[in-house]
Amino acid sequence: MPEPNPLMARAAEHHRLVLSDGRTAADDRLAVDRSPGAVYDAVDAVVGIADAHMRRGPTEASSLACKRGCAHCCHRPVGAPAAVVLRIAAALREQASESELAEILARVVSLDEKTHGARWSPSERPPHPCAFLLDGACRIYPIRPFVCRAWNSADEGACRRALGEDVLEMRFDLFQRTTYAAAEQGLKAALERRRMDSADLELTAAMRVALENRDACDRWLRGERVFAGCEAKPDPRRRLPLA
Repeated sequence: MPEPNPLMARAAEHHRLVLSDGRTAADDRLAVDRSPGAVYDAVDAVVGIADAHMRRGPTEASSLACKRGCAHCCHRPVGAPAAVVLRIAAALREQASESELAEILARVVSLDEKTHGARWSPSERPPHPCAFLLDGACRIYPIRPFVCRAWNSADEGACRRALGEDVLEMRFDLFQRTTYAAAEQGLKAALERRRMDSADLELTAAMRVALENRDACDRWLRGERVFAGCEAKPDPRRRLPLA
């Protein structure tokens, strides 16, 4: 019988802690009322908890290859629950000018027309830059999805190769990946407790819906299938980039 791996045991315990913290924080916000504001507050609260864990954690940025201008991961499909998509859309409406918002929507629509409904495999969906990638940087970095926060790599070359390979072993920071994956699962658990949809959506398709429909959050809260056709379609052979 193999010896237990103490590193993985610590990661599992950390996962349970962050998930519990995130679920409690999100549930507290969602208990206030069933409104868009409560949904946005829940997402923000869970992100804040994960970020706080990261500040106290052992991750050293110098050990990672991730930096501004390195955007291989920004050419991969991304999954996010509706609550996160709607939070991003709301933040963009708050922060971007009318002309900036129109430009963002145009990029989202252009990418969605190339990728909508494709399975997440190199053959069906070759790499495309994210609609929010501008000049090598993320336009929505402070409000990016959990999977983007979780993604990290100690080897830039491995990230580049991963764009075209079905399975690739990668070296990454386990604490960062565990923290944001657990936080997202905590958010999803709170959503499910309130009978809100927590399924992953394909980011580009879902963002198009959220930006084209100002009432998308209200309709989603009423149980309408406003994101029908935007479901995530990960290839079961690929282990990344889902957190």
